[in-house]
Amino acid sequence: MHYPRFVGGAVLATALSNATTPLLAQGDSNCDAACQAARKAANPLADIRAIQTETTIGYRSGTDKEDSYVFQLQPVYSVPLDGANLILRGVFPFMGVQPGAVLPPETIAPSPNNSLVTGLGDTILQAYYAPTPAEGAVSLGYGIQVSLPTRTDDSLAGAGWGAGPAFVLFGQTGDLSWGALLAHIWGENDFSVTTIQPILLYGFGSGWYVGYNNSLTYDWKAASDTEAWQIPLGLTIGRTIVLDEVKGTAMDVSLGWYDLDRKPKGGADSQIKFGLSYFF
Repeated sequence: MHYPRFVGGAVLATALSNATTPLLAQGDSNCDAACQAARKAANPLADIRAIQTETTIGYRSGTDKEDSYVFQLQPVYSVPLDGANLILRGVFPFMGVQPGAVLPPETIAPSPNNSLVTGLGDTILQAYYAPTPAEGAVSLGYGIQVSLPTRTDDSLAGAGWGAGPAFVLFGQTGDLSWGALLAHIWGENDFSVTTIQPILLYGFGSGWYVGYNNSLTYDWKAASDTEAWQIPLGLTIGRTIVLDEVKGTAMDVSLGWYDLDRKPKGGADSQIKFGLSYFF
């Protein structure tokens, strides 16, 4: 599973203020409601209630060079604290993988029957503590993620029982949202994978945005440094649509294409990513 854009349908996380937070920022006459919503949807540390989904289709993966897919369901619940937010997130991956396919940071075992294997992968639970920054300052968040062995087939194995730290840095300069996620997880069978999630999104009006929305991963247990990296290169375009400005509800839709410049053995040649999220 890919850790959340960790998505606007992102990465790191798509985010939108809840009903108790004004959707429009005060004093920014050049940014309408859709623009403000898109900016907040780029912030992984915002106060949100959301159901996020992301579908990744990997082309020419596995030993037979067939297509594989991962659908992620990501409920998000933010708890306002005194001077901070506690952001809770679950990542539930539903997969269809080919024999020998690899979808880092998960390690997919070869299928014994040489056919597409579908089911639930290992679940990730995340918690981030994010102090409220001063106006115009960079946001910082830190937390922990825990892996649970919920897979329905050994071919869908991830970290199994595992855990690790995660750190987030986020800032906005005009229409540009920028930052990064750095996370690591240790798990069963010497599982040890680092994830780097760049955040770079540019909004160009009416809720539209374009940018990078994917994760780089490094497997510390790979046979060689060449096979350890997965580096996707490409772009995502999307739009955040305000459904009800008073209630603070919105929807985010995104579509991206990425070429895998470096990949582990069995990794896909390229990816299409589709995100659809709803904010309460």
